[in-house]
Amino acid sequence: MTATGSTLSGTAARLIARYGTPMTLGKTAAPSYDPATGTVTGTPSEHEVPGIVESIEAAFVGGLVQSGDLLITLSGAGLGEVRPAPGDRLRIDGRWHDIVDVTTVSAGAAPLLFRLIVRR
Repeated sequence: MTATGSTLSGTAARLIARYGTPMTLGKTAAPSYDPATGTVTGTPSEHEVPGIVESIEAAFVGGLVQSGDLLITLSGAGLGEVRPAPGDRLRIDGRWHDIVDVTTVSAGAAPLLFRLIVRR
């Protein structure tokens, strides 16, 4: 990561940690198929991370965005090697939301921010 990317990442992480809401990112590790039982299983994991919650304006509803969806900003530094992805879940104020879309803002190869659209 460049010096500028490192500075931006640190600033974003500090601001989100200070002003963000505690959240839990729920992921299921690579699913595997068990031919003996015919079931697909994966190992669930949870990762605590602060994030910024924003409402999505009605003007943007349509297509991918539905009424009631939220825009969440997570720091790339706050998650280490974990990456949110569509299909994962995010617990905000005790309620689970499905991650519908993820946009990554990067400086070089390192992610600075993740912008998520989540839905209840």
